[in-house]
Amino acid sequence: MDSGSRRRVSNVRGPFAADPYSSADCHAAPLPYSLDDVAAGIVRQILAWFGGQPFILLFVVVAAGYALGRVKIKGIGLGATASSLVLALGISLLGASLGVKIGVPPIASTIFFNLFMFSVGMKVGPQFLSGLYRAAGQFIFFGLFIPFACAGLMLAMRALYDLEPGLLPGILAGSTTASPGLGAAEAAYDAAAGGAKAEALGNLSTAFAFSYCISMISFILMMKLPDLLGRDTSAAARALEEQMRSSSSAALPGTADEFLGGPLPVSRRAYQLEKPRLVGHRLGELRRSYPLIAIERVRRGGQLFDPADEIVLQPHDTLALYGRVPLLLRAADAIGPEVDQPELREIGSETADVIASTPTGINRTLQDLAGDLGHGLFLNAMFRGGVEVPKGPDVVVRRGDVLRVTGAKWRIKAIEQHLGRVVRPSVATDLVTLALGLALGSALGAVTIPLGPIKLAVGSAVGLLLVGILLSILRTRHPALGGPFPEPARQLLEDLGLNIFIVVMGLNAGAGVVKAIAGGALAPIIIGSLVVGLVPAVIAWAIGAFVFKMNDALLLGAIAGGRCNSAGMRAAQEASRSTIPAISYPVTFAISNVVLTVLSYVFALLG
Repeated sequence: MDSGSRRRVSNVRGPFAADPYSSADCHAAPLPYSLDDVAAGIVRQILAWFGGQPFILLFVVVAAGYALGRVKIKGIGLGATASSLVLALGISLLGASLGVKIGVPPIASTIFFNLFMFSVGMKVGPQFLSGLYRAAGQFIFFGLFIPFACAGLMLAMRALYDLEPGLLPGILAGSTTASPGLGAAEAAYDAAAGGAKAEALGNLSTAFAFSYCISMISFILMMKLPDLLGRDTSAAARALEEQMRSSSSAALPGTADEFLGGPLPVSRRAYQLEKPRLVGHRLGELRRSYPLIAIERVRRGGQLFDPADEIVLQPHDTLALYGRVPLLLRAADAIGPEVDQPELREIGSETADVIASTPTGINRTLQDLAGDLGHGLFLNAMFRGGVEVPKGPDVVVRRGDVLRVTGAKWRIKAIEQHLGRVVRPSVATDLVTLALGLALGSALGAVTIPLGPIKLAVGSAVGLLLVGILLSILRTRHPALGGPFPEPARQLLEDLGLNIFIVVMGLNAGAGVVKAIAGGALAPIIIGSLVVGLVPAVIAWAIGAFVFKMNDALLLGAIAGGRCNSAGMRAAQEASRSTIPAISYPVTFAISNVVLTVLSYVFALLG
């Protein structure tokens, strides 16, 4: 092809007509959009879809938060609560920056947080009283010191920054995670008129939401501080648990984990009657002579007989015995050789609490009952007035005593008729108790006490916690009160309740954070959240650890209560691998909550 024809081809403009020898045509034409725009559009569409499916978004973030919480670097991780909040807040901020509204109805946060507080109270009731007896004065100190120290630092912030109306109380309530304080500040601004009121309320909500998230994350991380400084919070919790119970103690009746015990030192074995020592004796005679070993079944000539008192033992009978292993090991000397007959031994056992109440069962010694009504039942523990008591043979059973026994189902059914009501383990949860407890706790939190222009209320969180504690204490004395409330169900409410609350809060905070950034209030909110949220808590920890010499796990719970930070309390439980922090949490939480409500109202009047 000649040069002329090459030029003609090169003059043809089309996608397949470019001259391969022309360097100018080797460069692609610019695209009408950038790859960043494409990525942003895809992310915007994904977020918009999730924004229209809040239920799916909620549980996707919860699952991702738990997965991220398991990741540890050099043994240190954020934990499920902090991870969930970080992810939720990040998604909310991303949506706000792309113009996508991300949010979950606030009622979801309220419902799940209330479930969390009630479930915590149901767990720590009996231990709460013990902890209160040990360190009530120290708990009161932290409940007052932390909020007043936070208020002092906020006054310093007011001197350093020229804050817009609403920012001062918003930072105080948010950095202390005291939701009632937000309501008190809103009540104070209700007296304002016109645009000043609207501006103040807007600043208040923005400062509260942003500082709440910052303070929540930083305080959760602070709960890991003692272990990073070389203290062993987990060991401290175990030591306190040992002090609060003897080595042989059992879970109190009525508590969520009352039937979650370890293996029992009892067994069921079969023996062939070959020796003449027991031949010719009635089972009723043997029951009174050997109250600690029970004959559960008798096999004779291929037939099985239940252990009726009138049965007379004959040579070559096969006996299924139930009792402590050391006693069974000596049974061969009096009966004959042990035989392997599984069908004779497979009777089935259960553990239950028996509440002594009938005239035939009370005012009798345990040894007397062992040879009569309680024969064939292993006594795991005995409780009186919600406290475990020694179970020696001469201990007299009183009305209202709770006997935790293990044995054949038919024996427990029989003792129910002659000793008192039986409370059996259950996988079901009594929803009447749960619903009424939630309603009563919320009603208690709604009760207001007028104090001049301020209406004080402990809030639903404190009310639910106190009702849960009270019900848990009452159930240790009356196990049948309220029906079953098993530990797995209670733990689910605690775990799911807190993390749903945290995720909802994070997903709804993005717009407020963007507004704070646009309004130039970012610096004072961040500084205030970190200083007010952490400095008093760190000082309180130092006082508790080095001045009061408090148990590390108990101290973390007290500080979390003083900061009104339920997620921090949960982080303290994770760090200590114990529920001990929840013992000190309620007292300081209740006191600090009321103090911070008043202080937030006062700070709203100041600015």
